[in-house]
Amino acid sequence: MKYLGDINFIRKLNNHLLQGGVIAFPTDTVWGLGALPTRSGADAIFELKKRPKEKHLIIMSDSFEHIKQYMNGYPEKAFDLAKKYWPGALTIGVPVEETDSMSFGGVRVPNYKPFQELCSVIDGHCLATTSANISGQPPLASADEIQKQFPDIIVIDNAFDKMGGAPSTVAILSDNEVKVVRQGAVEIK
Repeated sequence: MKYLGDINFIRKLNNHLLQGGVIAFPTDTVWGLGALPTRSGADAIFELKKRPKEKHLIIMSDSFEHIKQYMNGYPEKAFDLAKKYWPGALTIGVPVEETDSMSFGGVRVPNYKPFQELCSVIDGHCLATTSANISGQPPLASADEIQKQFPDIIVIDNAFDKMGGAPSTVAILSDNEVKVVRQGAVEIK
């Protein structure tokens, strides 16, 4: 286990991320892969997963305050939904036309203490994320499986809360209209 209370480990972790490195971590749904939301971080995830560039990443954080900078251009309704359902299992996105690795398909603030603990020690408090697997394959189920599949990443195994809840609801907003493209744990009312 990597201890997030260890200042030397936190320095190593942030240095790894600043150099475009990828990490793995538990979330409220499945194990995730993450990097800083920069071109080098996103490209590293796409390469590692063999992920098609048209399948966008999402940005996750520990708070609305940290993630709102990535919501430029989002309609007002997105901010209303964020205030109502975050932290929680709601991914909010807008239509994305670009197909490069800087096209993030949505934002989310999970209600999951281990992930929030991780974000609290990361410079910038945000990660570009996706599930921990090779694209098109099932998500990996344990820290050991992840380390075996991806030996050059740092695995944060701090899951003291249960994982494996329902997937997040994914809502795409266009001109303040909400289209639920995946119904998950959150029912938008």
